[in-house]
Amino acid sequence: MKGGKGLKVHVEFFPSKEKRDVELSGGATGVELLRTLDLHLDAHMLVRKDAPLPIDEGLKDGDKIKILTVTSGG
Repeated sequence: MKGGKGLKVHVEFFPSKEKRDVELSGGATGVELLRTLDLHLDAHMLVRKDAPLPIDEGLKDGDKIKILTVTSGG
């Protein structure tokens, strides 16, 4: 993780609607968020301001992130 001032993001999980505040190091990305929450990178999608968020994009203090569980079947 990159250094710098820490940040806090507000997370809402879907479909469960559970909400949680998560503290991360400054410069953290969606990858660090998912790893901090012990979630599989390929099984979840991040959304910020109703738009998909690439997991390698940086997060900002106060971000509101939705984490959607991705399912597939055949």
